Amino acid sequence: MLAEVASSGSYDAMVVCGDFTTFGTTEFTETFLKRLKLRIFAVPGNCDVPETVSVLEGANASIHNVREEFMGKRFFGFGGALPGGGTPFEIEDDILERSLRSVAVKDGIMITHCPAYGMNDLTGNGRHLGSKGILRVANEFKPILAVSGHVHESRGRTVSKDTVFVNPGAAKNGSYASVRLGESVDVEFHEVQLRR
Repeated sequence: MLAEVASSGSYDAMVVCGDFTTFGTTEFTETFLKRLKLRIFAVPGNCDVPETVSVLEGANASIHNVREEFMGKRFFGFGGALPGGGTPFEIEDDILERSLRSVAVKDGIMITHCPAYGMNDLTGNGRHLGSKGILRVANEFKPILAVSGHVHESRGRTVSKDTVFVNPGAAKNGSYASVRLGESVDVEFHEVQLRR
């Protein structure tokens, strides 16, 4: 689905917020990235093995612990999620915050796997899975857009202190979002019936 979206010619770049696989190897990630024919900004998710970072770097797709400029916009990000699920890529909140802060820029585009606390981070049972550290970075650096994943059931758009927080939903369920950056940040959510 995302390869078709990428080849449509409608987008300048694609953001992938991690969980390329669920505890799988990096082979799928390598194959997936080769199919995408546009600029990719990606971070690993908590279900990705740590070697995913090297694969993203090799494909010039990593925004994990990196800051980069593209088409006049400044991107920065960090992958993984908070401990608690026994998954391969879990990071303590203080390390996550310190690392993200080291690459953050004012008015940039923040890409994380874990959402900021309170921003599209509620599970089905009402528990927050977001990071207070990421929220502190967002409040300080005021990105115009913050894209995250992790909490599949919390797909949506939230605006706080001039930052638009977006969780596009799980691509494995046919969900993605498109964002147009201009005078405002316009977000549209899409759902595709996947061929199985």
